Amino acid sequence: MPTSSVRAPIVSELIAATQGEHAYPVRVGGAPDDALAGFAGEHDRVALVSCAKVLRTAHGRAVKAGLARTGALAVVHVLPDGERGKTLRELERAATALLRAGLTRRSLVVGLGGGAVTDAAGFLAATYMRGVPWVAVPTTLLGMVDAAIGGKTAVNLPLAKNAVGAFHPPEAVLADPIALETLPARELASGKGEVMKYGALQPPLLATFAERCRAGIPEPSVIAACARMKVDVVEADPREKGPRKLLNLGHTFGHGVEAAGRFSRYTHGEAVAIGLAFAFRLARRLGRVGDGPVSAVEAALEGAGLPTRVPAPIARAAVKLMAFDKKRGDAGLLWVLPVAVGEGWTVEWDVAADEAAVEATVAEIAAGPARAVVPATKGARAKRKARR
Repeated sequence: MPTSSVRAPIVSELIAATQGEHAYPVRVGGAPDDALAGFAGEHDRVALVSCAKVLRTAHGRAVKAGLARTGALAVVHVLPDGERGKTLRELERAATALLRAGLTRRSLVVGLGGGAVTDAAGFLAATYMRGVPWVAVPTTLLGMVDAAIGGKTAVNLPLAKNAVGAFHPPEAVLADPIALETLPARELASGKGEVMKYGALQPPLLATFAERCRAGIPEPSVIAACARMKVDVVEADPREKGPRKLLNLGHTFGHGVEAAGRFSRYTHGEAVAIGLAFAFRLARRLGRVGDGPVSAVEAALEGAGLPTRVPAPIARAAVKLMAFDKKRGDAGLLWVLPVAVGEGWTVEWDVAADEAAVEATVAEIAAGPARAVVPATKGARAKRKARR
C-alpha cells in the first residue's frame, strides 16, 4: 500500500453538475459526514452499500458511524469486492436486503466504494421500487475521476461489461482524496488509467497529467480537473447520443480485455490503458495519426505504471467479445479514435474501422514493445503467429 505522512485536510472544490433536468453537486475534498447527515435527514431510511475491504478502512468506518448517528441507517449491505459484486445475482441479493430492512420509495441508497460499488449501488437505486435517490461516495481514484460521475449505473453479464444498466444520476458525489491514502498501489494505478484517458482527450494536458501521476497519489487539482471534464461532457450529452461517447476512448477494446480476463485478471484502469494503446495504434493503421501520438500516449501510460500490451490469447478473446459491446450498431462496431490536427490530435466518435485493420492491430498489441507497423497482410500475420 502507498505510504504517506499526515496531511492537512484538503480544501474542498465544488463542481455543479447538470444531467438533463437533474442537478447535483460533485465535491472533491472534505469529509462526507456532514453532507451525508443532511441527505439522510431528508429520507425515512438509508441503506449503505459497500464492500468489506472499504468498510474496514478508517474512511469507511467514519462514513458508517456518521450515518448511524443520524438514526436513519437501516441496513449495511456488503457486496463482494470488485467486479464480482456487479452481477444480476448480487443485485437480487441486495434488493432483497433492502426490502427486508423496510426501505421504501422515500429511502436513500449510499454507495461507498470504488467504481464497481458505485456502479452496482447506483443500479440498485435505479431499479429498487422503480427508482430511489442515491449518493455516491467514491473511495478510489477511478471512482472519483470517472465512475461515480454521470449517472451511468450497471451490472455485468458473463459475456460483456455493463451490459445491463440505467441512467440514474445521484443526488451528490462526495469524493474525499484522503481516502486514497490507504488504496492499494494497483488500485491507485487503475485510476490513473482513466486520468490518462482524460489527458488523451485533451492532448495539452496529457504530459501534465502523466507527470502528476508518475509517483503516488495525483494532486486534488488533477482529480477535480478530470471530474470537471466529465461533468461538462455529461451536461452537453446526458444520455450518450453524441459527445459523451468520447468518454469511451479506450473502452471498446478495454472492455473486451476485461471480459477476456473474466473481470479479475485486469483491473478496469489497466484494461482501459491497453484499450487506449489499441485505439491509437488502430488510428495509426487507418492513417488517422502518425507515430507521435502513439508514442506520447504509450509513454504516458507506461510512466504511470500501466500496461499497453496483452498476451496473444487475451487479445484474440477480447476482439471476439467486442461483438457484444453496447456501441455496436447496424453498420458494425463503431470506435472512438484520434485524428491528427496540426502537431496534435483531436478525438472523434462513431468511427468505422475495417476488420482487417482491427485484426492487424490485435496482432500488433499482443506482439510486444516494437513500434513498427507491419502491413495487414496474411503473410505478415502468419510470420507474427509463427514468432509467438
